[in-house]
Amino acid sequence: MKLFEEMPVGLSNYFLIIRRLLLLLLLYALSRYVFLKFNQDLFGSISLEELRLIFKGGFRFDLSAVLYVNALYLFLALFPLPALYRPKGQKWLKALFVAANSIAFAVNTADFYYFRFTLRRTDMSFFREFQGGADMGKIVLESMVQQWPLVLFWIGLTAALVFGYGRIKKKLMLIQPWYFYITRSLGLLLMVPLMIIGMRGGVDRTTRPIAMSNAGAYIRQPIEAGIVLNTPFCLIRSTGQKGLPRLSFFESEEELHAVYSPLHTGNSSTPQPYNVVIFILESFAKHHIGSLNRDIEGYTGYTPFLDSLMLQGHACANAYANGRKSIDALPSVLGSIPSLTEPFILLPYSLNHMEGLGALLGRNGYHSSFFHGAPNGSMGFDAIVKMLGFEHYYGKNEYNRDADYDGFWGIWDEPFLQFFAQTLGAFPQPFVSAVFTVSSHHPFKVPASYRGVFPKGPEPVQECIGYTDMALRRFFERAAGEPWFSNTLFVFTADHSLWSESMPQYQNSLGSMAIPILYYFPKVIAPHMDSRPTQQIDIMPTILSYLGYDQPFFGYGRNIFDTTTQPFAAHYSGNYQLLRNGRLLLFDGDRTLGFYDVERDSSLQHNLIDEKTPEEVAPELDFLKAFIQQYNNRLLDNKMTISH
Repeated sequence: MKLFEEMPVGLSNYFLIIRRLLLLLLLYALSRYVFLKFNQDLFGSISLEELRLIFKGGFRFDLSAVLYVNALYLFLALFPLPALYRPKGQKWLKALFVAANSIAFAVNTADFYYFRFTLRRTDMSFFREFQGGADMGKIVLESMVQQWPLVLFWIGLTAALVFGYGRIKKKLMLIQPWYFYITRSLGLLLMVPLMIIGMRGGVDRTTRPIAMSNAGAYIRQPIEAGIVLNTPFCLIRSTGQKGLPRLSFFESEEELHAVYSPLHTGNSSTPQPYNVVIFILESFAKHHIGSLNRDIEGYTGYTPFLDSLMLQGHACANAYANGRKSIDALPSVLGSIPSLTEPFILLPYSLNHMEGLGALLGRNGYHSSFFHGAPNGSMGFDAIVKMLGFEHYYGKNEYNRDADYDGFWGIWDEPFLQFFAQTLGAFPQPFVSAVFTVSSHHPFKVPASYRGVFPKGPEPVQECIGYTDMALRRFFERAAGEPWFSNTLFVFTADHSLWSESMPQYQNSLGSMAIPILYYFPKVIAPHMDSRPTQQIDIMPTILSYLGYDQPFFGYGRNIFDTTTQPFAAHYSGNYQLLRNGRLLLFDGDRTLGFYDVERDSSLQHNLIDEKTPEEVAPELDFLKAFIQQYNNRLLDNKMTISH
């Protein structure tokens, strides 16, 4: 038996730590309220229900920030080291707690004022932007003098940290050393997974932690993301991101727009109130589609139903994704916004003001919705589609039948697409709706009742591709009898492509981006196999063209029927790549790395860069530079709408 003098006993230490965390969350909520009042003129009127949703979302970001900022403190406060429980150890822990959180509240409070200039929370790009520039120390001091009420508010927050910290209740007690070490170690081990869950933003983040773009799920307009978020979270989540450099390949705006512009004037034809249904098919790479590989003798593919539609609609045989991940697809397909060096929705600029397909058609009275069979909030889809103007979200919660859950990603495609068809029938027309399938994904399983039904193929995903293709057929069998069906434009594409394990044609940087794109509208769209290059970001402008949308809009893609613009496909795959005029250009942002004649060399075996003069490469290089400059600078300047 050994005497541990003044050791905490029972659960008092844990309760005190929880009380300190609750104090921090309360102070962040107070800061959110003061931030809103300080900038009330920027936000306008916010209803009580909207405010409730904002604070609900804010709690998730606050909890994540609190746990990140206090990770070291929590580890030490729970660590089974007796010295940390003695008076000196406790004073040191208190100093760490107050210092770390005081700094966090300082940057959060400073952003109350700075937000008025940027209209978004400060992230690490702020420090990159001003690196080596103005004397930030003088600027900060001058701002503190001018905004002294905010300084007083921060001092008040710091005082609350000091006086609200509390003290451990201690007793002189004889205890065995092993009891102390075991109980404290178990407490620490229990807290670690709870902290990870809190840092990630909850248990419903099925694939990745919350990012700044997830704030979009709690707001009605982009500027309100500043209320939901807090600055420490934004700084932490943007740490390590390279950010986008400002580019000046073209010195004047006139010269830049003459080469490439993302501004569209709209269609001059008579508007047509057609419904729009968009299928974004998980992993439906081009090399799975038989009708797009007719040049391969004996190849039939794994999508017999989709192939039958390809023969009846406007099929794009030379189409490409604008990103390599599922999270890249929604901005590209529904907002005409590509992902280049980083996924767009993981960048702080994803909170820029933007007008996706849902918002644009909403102006014309369209009902808008998005369906995804995964657990609600998965991959932040609920947030990004809301930012793109889609008002209604249907996920696993709305489906509300766990018996059809695949155990990994979401509801099996067949029952969920039946739910999709049924729910569409309840919407007022015209409507625009998109569905993102989930079943053709690792671990590559199909429902037990369908095992052995579909060809397995050399790639494990191909059996799942066959299953989802069957689910599409069953969707159309049900939807064909609905009143809305004959007045609907259907669009099919993939979220991304895959590197083929069996077909050399798709084992290079271009072929591994190849996907199907199909516009299907019986009696309206004539069957055609289009060999011109196109991409996901062309889908929104092309849909708007079909509908006769007559208003200006912003989009990085092109209407594929616009004869005044030249077909192209651009993406980032370790370097920038541009397919245009039958040539593929590779560019690292500084040097031209490759130049290929794709029509003669589809496998990209012969780099012609050393054989071409600068004049021969210039048209494609200038166009790609203009595309990148428009992308970077407009994201940096929040100019992603016609009005900006």
